Amino acid sequence: MGNPAHPARKAVALAAGCLIVAVAGPSFAACADPFKLKAETGAFDFKQTRRLSSMKTPLISTGVATAKPGRIDWRVVKPVDVRLTITPGKITQSVQGGPAQAVGPASADPFLRSSGLFDILSGNYDALKRYYTISGGSAAPGGTWKLALKPKDANLGRFLTTIEIAGCARAEAVTIRQANGDTIAIEMGAVRKG
Repeated sequence: MGNPAHPARKAVALAAGCLIVAVAGPSFAACADPFKLKAETGAFDFKQTRRLSSMKTPLISTGVATAKPGRIDWRVVKPVDVRLTITPGKITQSVQGGPAQAVGPASADPFLRSSGLFDILSGNYDALKRYYTISGGSAAPGGTWKLALKPKDANLGRFLTTIEIAGCARAEAVTIRQANGDTIAIEMGAVRKG
């Protein structure tokens, strides 16, 4: 399925990392401070909408992701079966039950090194300040918080213009805006423990 190190696949891996940053929802309407969120383990459903600048119709996929300490398993189930496994050392991908293939080791891939992917995975927004200029933050009463991450690294900026993360008690939506005009919008369901 083409070059396994394609920037769009890396953007999906980065989005998967953004998605696991969550905390249990409070019993009141106030939203959490996004800089104080903790990584949460469990499974959640997602819907991913890709809008390619070269196509009028968006590509929609659905699946389930499972977050464990040091690992994310991201599985698209419709329209095709794609499994990404993200660990601190590498990302692998399997398509339609095929063998897992490395997308690119973090130590050798400038995108992965400069994206802060593993700081996102660990919920360490403060560390992301090394990689991104972050704007936004705490929500107004009754509203959601929103963060916009703009890459500081010029190499990353060739592929990625902004990552937008929004939520209340946890990250609920991520939009990745790529430099070529494509966008990936991901909506997440609640995290299920177990």
